[in-house]
Amino acid sequence: MRKHALRRARAWVALVQAATFCAVHVSQCIAEPTATPAPQSPEAIEFFESHIRPVLVEHCYECHSAKAKVLQGGLRLDTADRLRAGGESGPVIVPHKPEESVLLAALRYESYEMPPTGKLPDAVIDNFAKWIALGAPDPRSETAAADGKAGEPIDPRDHWAYRKPQRPTPPGVQHETSVQSDLDRFVLARLEQAGLTPSPQAAPRALLRRLYFDLIGLAPTAAELAEFAADPSDGRYEQAVDRLLASPRFGERWARHWLDVARYADTKGYVFEEDRNYKHAYLYRDWVIASFNTDRPFDQFIVAQLAADQMDDASSAPAMGFLTLGRRFLNDRNEIISDRIDVVTRGLLGLTVACARCHDHKFDPISAADYYAMHGVFASSEEKPRDDGPPMLVDAATPVQPVVFLRGNPGSPGPKVERRFLTCLVADHKPAAYQHGSGRRELAEAIASRDNPLTARVWINRVWGHLFGRPLVATPSDFGVRGIPPSHPELLDWLACELMDDGWSTKRLIRRIVLSSTYRQASDSRPECAAIDQENILLWRANRRRLDLESLRDSVLVAAGRLDETAGGPSVSLTDAPFTTRRAVYGFIERQNLPAFFRTFDFANPNTHTPERPQTTSPQQALFLMNSPFVIEQATQLAMRSQQPGESSVSSPSQDAASRVRRINRLYLSALGREPSVEELADALEYVDLGEPASSAAIASQLAWQFGWGTVDEATGGIQFQPLASFTGTAWQGGAALPDPTTGWTMLNANGGHPGDAAHQAIRRWVAPTAGTLHIEGVLSHGAEQGDGVRGRIVASRGGLLGAWEVFHSEATTSPPPLTVQAGDTVDFLTDCRTSVEFDSFNWSVTLRLKPSETDSDQMWDSISGFHGPIVPPLTRWQQLAQILLMSNEFMFVD
Repeated sequence: MRKHALRRARAWVALVQAATFCAVHVSQCIAEPTATPAPQSPEAIEFFESHIRPVLVEHCYECHSAKAKVLQGGLRLDTADRLRAGGESGPVIVPHKPEESVLLAALRYESYEMPPTGKLPDAVIDNFAKWIALGAPDPRSETAAADGKAGEPIDPRDHWAYRKPQRPTPPGVQHETSVQSDLDRFVLARLEQAGLTPSPQAAPRALLRRLYFDLIGLAPTAAELAEFAADPSDGRYEQAVDRLLASPRFGERWARHWLDVARYADTKGYVFEEDRNYKHAYLYRDWVIASFNTDRPFDQFIVAQLAADQMDDASSAPAMGFLTLGRRFLNDRNEIISDRIDVVTRGLLGLTVACARCHDHKFDPISAADYYAMHGVFASSEEKPRDDGPPMLVDAATPVQPVVFLRGNPGSPGPKVERRFLTCLVADHKPAAYQHGSGRRELAEAIASRDNPLTARVWINRVWGHLFGRPLVATPSDFGVRGIPPSHPELLDWLACELMDDGWSTKRLIRRIVLSSTYRQASDSRPECAAIDQENILLWRANRRRLDLESLRDSVLVAAGRLDETAGGPSVSLTDAPFTTRRAVYGFIERQNLPAFFRTFDFANPNTHTPERPQTTSPQQALFLMNSPFVIEQATQLAMRSQQPGESSVSSPSQDAASRVRRINRLYLSALGREPSVEELADALEYVDLGEPASSAAIASQLAWQFGWGTVDEATGGIQFQPLASFTGTAWQGGAALPDPTTGWTMLNANGGHPGDAAHQAIRRWVAPTAGTLHIEGVLSHGAEQGDGVRGRIVASRGGLLGAWEVFHSEATTSPPPLTVQAGDTVDFLTDCRTSVEFDSFNWSVTLRLKPSETDSDQMWDSISGFHGPIVPPLTRWQQLAQILLMSNEFMFVD
């Protein structure tokens, strides 16, 4: 003990001496405790929370925190302000300058040793160097300093999110001309404190396009853009806002945001021995759409989704889908209840209550008793199937007496608890036990109450994030101690009070935000501002954003003139041909096997509540826009839309130049809402004047092969050929699943396939592209030891039967004599099942060499490389130009 005390004393003296020396040189670089801290990005805060705070708590707080028995050297490391201020002899960190920071030197044991109990691992010290280089981001406040040891709950009154929002007075600002509303004052005051100014208003076309995508998820027409560009007055802008808020498209856009929160899907996930589909899930989706369109007050919106069974409004019955359309977890009731607790608490309260399932929450003042009090509410509710809607929750005849499951184990019951609300959200921290049935209605009303400090803030934050591309609280489903504090806390509280005073109207909230100068700013970067606030935390400009999956897909349909605006009804596949032209919000969501299209464009994971969608950039996104049959189909339609009667569908320099210019203008207007610039017009003219692209050799080779089924007319030698209708991605077959009701097991892939019965032989057909002498070489094999093998035959339309081979657990060379063919002649490779229809999988590789004449080079085909799915013919130049516009950044991004 004495040795450790001496080491600690020597280390502290060295640290104080070094701090005194450095303080003289770096005092100008260190912000005073009362100064406004620099903006902190979510990524930087996450680095602090993951790599720095835990080390400080474990190794430093004993001597350098509010709870230290003796505060060594006057240095506290438990809040951001205290750490920046340093100790009795000055600062110990120089933000952005690790090598000048005394704290880092102390951790490295450079003539002094901190912590005195032993040097920290090099990786930990390196993290401190990186953290200081980032500017020492630190979200800890003075009131959070009570969190003296890892895992120790703080007093709920000390955390900002657990205190009821109080309406702040809008601050005074210097630049009154930048103010449209009191909202702007809160933003502008922060900018002025940091020495920044807001950006000018966005250009009329950019602003209107932003507004349309944010409010209805669709682009304005070229005529609407031109009209607003001619008169971008405040009055015209306000009219556009009101028109969009009243549009039925508004509910479709904003319902999709909520469906991410609600982890909506049309299927149950991984279940056995029951229908995997939620037959009427779409009725919940349609109810959400209708709620946003009618501006259902958000507090009533919440109550209906938790307790529609206890409301007089029968039309709200589908609202229970919020609870009942989650993942089924093989029907494990406790897992289903845990999922419901998670979606309610993270989705509505911004709290990670599910973390208290096995033990008291490690950071927030949420106990296991709180979790099981809520668990008892849902355990006292029974699911009632409905023939005309999503399953309904109703109160059980006898409510359960909840108990704490020790370590989360239902087989280890602990102390009893009452069904009630969360302790930390009740003013006296003594929530009353629920008295009516399960308590679900009481729970819903407590969540939707003005007295709840979280609900309004959480919803404000989600709305703000959708309109600005970044929420005020960067952890939108975690307002707890580990969450990132709001960038503009006073603004968040002011908006929360406005929301509640406006009768919880979401439309009024959105209207207030989009009419502000803050929302209307241009998105151009300004180096002088970026140098101070690179992440735009302080909102000195608008954020440039990429279209999400729904807006992108719907916009492609709008450009093609094909969007179907039919509202409501059963969900439809977005990925299967023939492609639906309905809005993406009506797409079928498969929880267990979400198609790659959804994953490629960052769709919300339907298995769990999604606070925010990820935003990735990947090659698959560009490849989809280049190769997707859906996009190609719409590009083709867009090109056709630009074509006027009498104009050719293909490009040619002989066409009238004025006609080509007009068509290019029509393409740009349909896709981008504007005419091309002089440079763009010249490039487009040059492109379409190149002439039509020729089919590549690979496509020509593929066009020679066809895949089907049929029989040989034994009397005439003719082939009755029918193409196989379904392509799985690797094989052609009669239907989506085998055996097909008509063609049975008939299937062809690159290497071979499987015949059906005698009437459904597998046929690989080759069509001669030109005349010449054909040489055929191949190997037919059958691998199974069971069954009786297969028979292969080669039949030519000019020449009849060329050969037949039977193989059973063996192989045979299939090389008939050379054959003279003319263009269009067919050669069929038939495989039948012989007598038995079992164990008939076969491989048959074939190479064809065609010599047109003595002086011509040989042309080659083979069955493996020539195997293909549906052939998409090359696009014309006009179609390619249309697709290029649909792939452009201008089309893909807002601003």
